[in-house]
Amino acid sequence: MSGGPAPALPPDIILRDARVVDARGPRPARVDILIRGGRIAAIGDAGTIETPEQHRTSVVALGGRWLCPGLMNAHAHACLDGGPDPETALRGENRTQTVLRSARRLEAALRAGVTMIRDVGGPDDIDIELAGMIAAGEIVGPRMLASGRVVTMTGGHGWWIGRQADGPDAVRRATRENLRAGAHAIKLMATGGMMTSGRQAGQPQLTIEEMAAAVDEAHKREVPVAAHAESRVGVLNAIRAGVDSVEHGHGGDHEAIDLMLERGTALVPTILSDRRIIDHGVAAGIPAFVVEQCDALHESLVTFLEAAIRVGVQVAAGNDGGAPLVAIGDMVDELELYVRHGMTPQSALASATTVTAALFGLPDVGLVETGHTADLLVLDGDPLASIGALRDPAQVFRAGVLVKS
Repeated sequence: MSGGPAPALPPDIILRDARVVDARGPRPARVDILIRGGRIAAIGDAGTIETPEQHRTSVVALGGRWLCPGLMNAHAHACLDGGPDPETALRGENRTQTVLRSARRLEAALRAGVTMIRDVGGPDDIDIELAGMIAAGEIVGPRMLASGRVVTMTGGHGWWIGRQADGPDAVRRATRENLRAGAHAIKLMATGGMMTSGRQAGQPQLTIEEMAAAVDEAHKREVPVAAHAESRVGVLNAIRAGVDSVEHGHGGDHEAIDLMLERGTALVPTILSDRRIIDHGVAAGIPAFVVEQCDALHESLVTFLEAAIRVGVQVAAGNDGGAPLVAIGDMVDELELYVRHGMTPQSALASATTVTAALFGLPDVGLVETGHTADLLVLDGDPLASIGALRDPAQVFRAGVLVKS
């Protein structure tokens, strides 16, 4: 006997009459796109795609609007509020407040067009739990690669939300503990940072040997490793340890660039965070010690970023969302700074799509391509003419589900 009717198939979606742009440039003609099971199932000339009768189908007429991949943010902190003093705010929250407020921030980022993030550090593995809830459909937000607790030396940058470890064996253990907790990325502290009071930003912290132990452990699981670095020595130490990406990069120089090109190390510059701190300062409530350190270091990041762009270092877009006055979804402002410092709009779009996907080790996101996850933005303007066209997308699809209309 039959066990009852088969469950209904989820509806197909046809996006009708789209102008596709991605990191490869524009498609020469308008197209239809079939989304099935959360993926791009087919791409055909406009007006040509139909689906079999047994599939329920929803047709979205785009009328020649632009369609591009969802944006990715390679450096975000969902548990930080993006206010003028995020550390103080987080310390004042209980766990329930942090979880609920973080979930709201993630949903806002998705509606802004950020369909994937790498969370690079928060307290008590909350980011790992949030990532799992998003994957299970319990809350709405971007797909997340969560780092869990940062790995730092005793008393080092971010110690109060991290695993403190000294020596290669201890750092290896801390990395294993993060992986056991469910982390799909690892964050190391190569130097001090601007936002830990009493810790000089850029001061070397984890050693090459300590970071290399973490890299070895993470790469066994094909998990990418990011290193916070805000000085020349810290940047070089991180690259020599084998990390996949240097975060921030203040003080980097031509020696660092040569090593990055040789080893394929990506730069995640988070330059928007610097600009917001400098532009708004203590008048906005940002702690004076943060402003002072940012003022001292910012120009070295500009110099490094411009040189890296000129010679073709892989720049993966990340905005330090959660830092003072930076929301996770503020990716277009970050990309506009890349353009100001030498990128073309197409390269800036690549930095938030294909380059970031490669850094994450994900082959099925970042392009409008058959077989790729249907993370898509519908735009009223051409982002290859002006990267600002990515701001406030008309529609956002996350894995084929319309989350903003």
